[in-house]
Amino acid sequence: MFARQTNPLRPIRHLVAKTWLHLCSTAQNDRSTALLMVSAAILGLVGANLPATLDTYQAISTWVPLHALDHLMPGLDLTVKEWVQDGMLTLFFLVIGLDLRQEMSTGTLRNPRQALTPMLAAIGGVIAPIGIYWAINHSDPTGLRGWAIPTATDVAFSLTALRILAPGTGAGRQSFLMTLAVFDDIIGVLLIAIGYSHLSQPWMLLPAMLCLGGWYLLMRMRRVLRPIALLAALGAWYGFLRAGIHPVLSGVALGLLTPGRSSLQGKESRAESLSRNLTPLSALLALPLFAFLSMGIPLRDFSPTWLTSPIFLGITIGLALGKPLGIMSVVLVCSRLGLRLPSGIRTVDLGAVAQLCGIGFTMSFLIADLAYSGTSHISMALVAVLAGSALSFLLAAVTIAFTKRETTSRG
Repeated sequence: MFARQTNPLRPIRHLVAKTWLHLCSTAQNDRSTALLMVSAAILGLVGANLPATLDTYQAISTWVPLHALDHLMPGLDLTVKEWVQDGMLTLFFLVIGLDLRQEMSTGTLRNPRQALTPMLAAIGGVIAPIGIYWAINHSDPTGLRGWAIPTATDVAFSLTALRILAPGTGAGRQSFLMTLAVFDDIIGVLLIAIGYSHLSQPWMLLPAMLCLGGWYLLMRMRRVLRPIALLAALGAWYGFLRAGIHPVLSGVALGLLTPGRSSLQGKESRAESLSRNLTPLSALLALPLFAFLSMGIPLRDFSPTWLTSPIFLGITIGLALGKPLGIMSVVLVCSRLGLRLPSGIRTVDLGAVAQLCGIGFTMSFLIADLAYSGTSHISMALVAVLAGSALSFLLAAVTIAFTKRETTSRG
């Protein structure tokens, strides 16, 4: 009898598969990913301010790894910070695009009546902060560049905060928050495209569109040719970069062009499968690196005058007061018009949800960097995002405590 031969690589493959499943599970946990991002942001803040780590932090941030390739493919002479912001963050936007596509095919966005109130609330939650920011900064052209910073909602942080502050919160409030955040992401992508993209080489949109078309066809094949799909995605990204459109928007486009329905009964769609596989890279790598490099705020530059600066006030007040004001105003109007809320929740239950939408973080950081990168205002804008997000959390805690007290006294 011959001894049965075993594959020596089998234990390694098993370990890799088990590790990957664990990472996928962790990436789907909003609390874990939010904690990881906060930790990375704190490390970035410490690294940029400790004398022992300052030089290393700056050297990493400003290193240009592909400088030698710039003569072959112009535009790739990006610093590490720019590669994370313009390159790796595209993974985050690709996941957003995939999730949007899935929602449009089989989720809440498939039912217009169910999605109407959160959609209108998201629009109100964007218009009000812009109005507040403009009212404070209308006389300063430089200040007006940051008009979109207080419009964003970070769904991971908002959901985590809701579960921390109200552990027994019903599915209705979470569903409303997630649906609102989906529309908020759509609006955020449009704001970046309209307000912070400037066509420099429009002809580069042609190869980008060809690559997007190739991606569309590849995603509808029975078996996806992954190397070719990767080349199509990279080609679209590079075309957007060279055309002058912020390259992260290529990720949204790729996601929306991916099928949200499966041709086989009971099997997950291609958008669902890609989102599941890319979420660990986005949530556990791209976003923490972005937080680490974005939070390199030299606190030695901090000045008490920041607290009275129109830019600081516009961002902080826009997030902490503008977002909930716009959202709740629209919710109240919708309830008067007879538009239904998700089952099991009342209008008063959404006060804390609206307040938590003022936690901007990821998208607000990105827009702040686009608006003020290379200027003296960038550090102040990032600190204002943190201040507005923290104030939103505190006000939500007060709102939840007050609502509980009212409910108890009535009971």
